Amino acid sequence: MPSRKKTAVIIIHGIGEQRPMDTLWSFIDAAWSNDPEMVDPYQREVYSTPGGTENNHELRRVTTRGDKHSGRSFDFYEYYWAHMMLGNTLGDIRRWLVSLFWRRKGSLPRAYQAYWIAGWTAVLLAIIAYVAWLALAPDLAWFTAVAGLVFPALAAVILGKIVNVAGDAARYLRAEPRNVEARQRIRAEGIALIERLRATERYDRIVMVGHSLGSLVAYDILTHAWAGLDSERLKQQHAKSESLMHALDTLEDAGAALFLHDKQDDRLVPITPAEGLEEKRAHYRDLQREYRRALAGQPDPLWLVSDLVTLGSPLGRANVLLADSEEAFALRKERRELPSDPPEYEYWAKDVKQFSYPRAASHRTPHHAAPFAPVVWSNIYFPARLLFAGDPVAGPCAPHFGPGIRDVELPNDGLRFQHLDYWKEGNAPAEQAAIAALRHALNLRDLSEGERSASTSG
Repeated sequence: MPSRKKTAVIIIHGIGEQRPMDTLWSFIDAAWSNDPEMVDPYQREVYSTPGGTENNHELRRVTTRGDKHSGRSFDFYEYYWAHMMLGNTLGDIRRWLVSLFWRRKGSLPRAYQAYWIAGWTAVLLAIIAYVAWLALAPDLAWFTAVAGLVFPALAAVILGKIVNVAGDAARYLRAEPRNVEARQRIRAEGIALIERLRATERYDRIVMVGHSLGSLVAYDILTHAWAGLDSERLKQQHAKSESLMHALDTLEDAGAALFLHDKQDDRLVPITPAEGLEEKRAHYRDLQREYRRALAGQPDPLWLVSDLVTLGSPLGRANVLLADSEEAFALRKERRELPSDPPEYEYWAKDVKQFSYPRAASHRTPHHAAPFAPVVWSNIYFPARLLFAGDPVAGPCAPHFGPGIRDVELPNDGLRFQHLDYWKEGNAPAEQAAIAALRHALNLRDLSEGERSASTSG
């Protein structure tokens, strides 16, 4: 056994025909090897070793030397799931698109109505073009002959690429009978990975990073991993540890400070920047870290995940992608199917604000939808411009999942598609801003919000 604990970093890739380890190596270059804040030039070597924890012999554990501050080393893992989502079809995409666009425009949030209009306009233009071609075909025999040879081949290539890429999203986002087994396997293998890492006793901290659809996979893994914890053991740990209960008490108070109670509608409303949101969110996130450290410090700890970093995440469109309406999305959170940050509160009274239970007990545990009690969530995105420039997949997550999330909006780089630029190293201002935001969100040194800001400015 190693004499000192390490940090594990798990990167989860997005959609498409990904190859094992491709995502991991480029990510390590940006997150570790080329970060002068963490490593001196002569200490950049990383070592590819058999991991023994991934349940996939195509994957490796990549371990580093110690950082230049504390000597702590890091192990990087890729959670690879592309092979679990094979067999995508055009029908999968068609059914998904129908579910998204077969809605009244007025039922969609205003930000998404432009996409609805663009989609139906494309359908209408395609119908017009097809009718025009039928009408003119007798006079364009030569064109019809050429088109009969070229168009099918071209369409096969284009549609094949679309199916391989967009099919992953179409299937993962829809709980149809044909998709359930793949969704279940992807989540179960992810949960098994963090459990195997915990069981090695090498680590006292796990950081999860998800790009694109991989961010939703990470969110689901955390959701079900936390809900599947041994509740009796968790309860015993809180009962035996005053420091753990103190960390939970102060965390609940800090989370409550991010809301105001709208008594007229009987709902919690996030506070605004003018009401001290940034300062109170920083305090809350620091207390999330304290609570996670208290959990990780228990004998035989049950939970080690400290951070979720989402990049180009469709969770920024969750109110459309994960429900048929704003009301249905809110209901899923209220029913604790979709965890929020801070967690949904069990009790909210003048002197009692808790997302733990039982209410009157001196020792309580957070409810089953509270993974973001110990997990700090940072979301990084390029804003969409003119429908398809920037990153049309992504958006801010705090408006959907709660004010505990720190959203970082990156600068656009002209009218380019930037969904793949979150750790692309280059000299463009947008690329440099993305790398800086990624390193700040990873927080490999596990600093407080104030310490991180001072480190970045320094």
